[in-house]
Amino acid sequence: MAVVAQFVCALLAAAGPGPRPALRRSVLTSAAAFGVGVALPKPPARAADPNDTGRLVLGYKEIEGLLKNWDEQTTTKEGARNADAVRKVLGLRSTSDPLFQLDKLLQKSVSKTDPDRLEEWIAAVDSLSTHVNNANEFAYTAAFGEYNPGGGKDQVEKYLEMSRKELVLVSEELKKVIDLLNLAV
Repeated sequence: MAVVAQFVCALLAAAGPGPRPALRRSVLTSAAAFGVGVALPKPPARAADPNDTGRLVLGYKEIEGLLKNWDEQTTTKEGARNADAVRKVLGLRSTSDPLFQLDKLLQKSVSKTDPDRLEEWIAAVDSLSTHVNNANEFAYTAAFGEYNPGGGKDQVEKYLEMSRKELVLVSEELKKVIDLLNLAV
């Protein structure tokens, strides 16, 4: 297999610089016929749609799932505690997480709520934002709690528990937002 790959590289190099799409196509076709795989880059994860309020429900379900399986999902196979799951359900790890850029999603969603309940919306969103930030801060601190001066496993546990308590409040406030948008859970 390596010989065939070297041969393909040599053919492409012998063609010299400049555009030669027909030659490249024929070489790649030949390489495919000989079973030489061409590694194509993986397409990037799709960023979450800022207009999709269904992401709020998915995010809520992920948070509830994490809270129900807290110890299991915040402990590695080696037995160490890991707060990364908290940051993931909060949409802070990947553009494909349901709550990615939650603030933008909430800004776009305000027009979908009952104008008579706008004060409730503002209070719920403000509280949600505060608890998301706190949960993130405590989870981040827990991730490095063992390495900080005066830190240790007890500090990791302390901050992980603080993060869990904030995550419970995130869940409650997110549920209020979902209800204000009349979304089914």
